[in-house]
Amino acid sequence: MTDKTPTISDSPDEDWSFELSEYLKFDNDQWPDDDPESFVSDHVLMNTNEVVDNFGGSGSQVEGSSSRELINAQVEEQRVAFKTKSEVEILNDGYRWRKYGKKTVKNSPYPRNYYRCSADRCPVKKRVERDRVDPRYVITTYEGKHTHLVPNNLGN
Repeated sequence: MTDKTPTISDSPDEDWSFELSEYLKFDNDQWPDDDPESFVSDHVLMNTNEVVDNFGGSGSQVEGSSSRELINAQVEEQRVAFKTKSEVEILNDGYRWRKYGKKTVKNSPYPRNYYRCSADRCPVKKRVERDRVDPRYVITTYEGKHTHLVPNNLGN
């Protein structure tokens, strides 16, 4: 299998130790560009009321749900991670967050902090932790999709 890790050659900081495979994994280590047609056919909505989820979860049959509701349910389960070189753990991303937990991480001297979006009824969660291999980096993982616009008060 070829290396699918993105590289940025014009980056002023060439010290990227970011491995996409550390944060994103498909079944059998299959990437969309290995065989796009079979990848797409394996990961689609099969029926109005049936979701095929080959990303480690189980499929479900939901009575009385529209395909739009099912797609929205799948979007809320999205997870995106960023690895950023930073001395501070809290990076301003434009949203307001409320801390709801802190946990010690196995095999890491750095704790993981958990946050929820402060907007009313927004389901997005964020977790922040230092990289255990290189503590100059902070790993921020977002789960879900915001149900509101970015607040105007970015500096607060």
